[in-house]
Amino acid sequence: EVINRASEFCPDLIGLGATSPEFPRVVSLVSALKSQWSTAPIVVGGTHLSIFQKKVLQENPEIDFGIVGDGENTLVELTENIFKQHALYRIKGLIYRENGTDEIVQNELRSAEYQLDYYPFPARGLLKNDKYYRAVPKKGYVTTASVMSSRGCPYKCIYCAVDKIHGGSLARFRSAQNVLEELEYIVKEMGINHVAFNDDCLTLKKKRMYDICEGIKKRGLKFTWEGLSRADLVDRELLDEMKRAGLVRISYGIESGNSKILEILQKGESLEKIEYAFKITKEAGIVTRGSVLLGAPYETKETVKDTFRFIKKLRGLDQVAINVLQPYPGTKVRDMIIKGEGGTKFVEDKNNFENLKRFGSASISVNNLSPEDLILLQKKGFMGFYLRPKVIWNNFKITGLRAFLQDGFNFLRSVTGF
Repeated sequence: EVINRASEFCPDLIGLGATSPEFPRVVSLVSALKSQWSTAPIVVGGTHLSIFQKKVLQENPEIDFGIVGDGENTLVELTENIFKQHALYRIKGLIYRENGTDEIVQNELRSAEYQLDYYPFPARGLLKNDKYYRAVPKKGYVTTASVMSSRGCPYKCIYCAVDKIHGGSLARFRSAQNVLEELEYIVKEMGINHVAFNDDCLTLKKKRMYDICEGIKKRGLKFTWEGLSRADLVDRELLDEMKRAGLVRISYGIESGNSKILEILQKGESLEKIEYAFKITKEAGIVTRGSVLLGAPYETKETVKDTFRFIKKLRGLDQVAINVLQPYPGTKVRDMIIKGEGGTKFVEDKNNFENLKRFGSASISVNNLSPEDLILLQKKGFMGFYLRPKVIWNNFKITGLRAFLQDGFNFLRSVTGF
């Protein structure tokens, strides 16, 4: 379908982005495009390219260009100079092939843009917005717009590659005024009434969050929203204000119910702080989600049991995602596993990135836990948490009948394998 669209549209440039697990698919697509319809050069960006940089073009000769880090300005300059080989060396952040040779040239990296207000809003009018929907508390399935109000994360969790992504560890923020203008356009012009903030840490700057909430109320914007944050970046006063401005759901990373594992993950939080955050969030009337990881270095069946006990007793936890830890490229945990730290060992080719999926897949063993054990524990953890009468009833009240039945069917299908 992509090849047919390309042949009909006849683009001057094709752009593809990918994380590491997605990258093998990108390679296949590039190969198919080049073999069946080879008119346009292809540029690749995304986290995989930003981590491996020049190596990506060296190993994949059909990729013409690569962009490291923030791509907006680099891509514009590339489109302006794509047929001027002599001008390519001036484009910061660009990787390209020297004309007529096999030499790969990597230019100087582009400085991360701190003034994010500089960028225009996404051209949402080009999207089929009704295709983007999710189950929202008390609403069922509704069309949802995604918004990024900041970029980057300053924390050092070992399972995240943020330090190896150019500009990734630099927390950069759009102004409250700029965010509010985009929200007003989404709600009043596009008629979309639910927004998912995709910031790594939505409440990293509490003052800015207060300003956004105040602006939502002053502008009379009637919509619901959700986002992700950390347990140590919220307090009751802030949560109350966010609730009044339309927040209906927030997600926190729990990662483990064992203090030692939490410390190894370099999460920088205590179990007590996590408990408190869920407690006050529930008291504020906000639906909560949490996420945990199974298979960290030094993990055992006993520490996994600690995690399952913790999430079951965690007051205020409505929904949970149980993930099998995957050693993504660029992460500290990958280096630890390559060295065998904490009883870890790769059981598959460590360079087979396509297998690095958090659900129903495991690529390592750790101590007394085989890959099969980790996958089975993931399923048991989901069933042990969700198949409790009070949790079933609670999520029925949150989602409504249609979403409850659809999500319940998908959940049972995923954990049973049917």
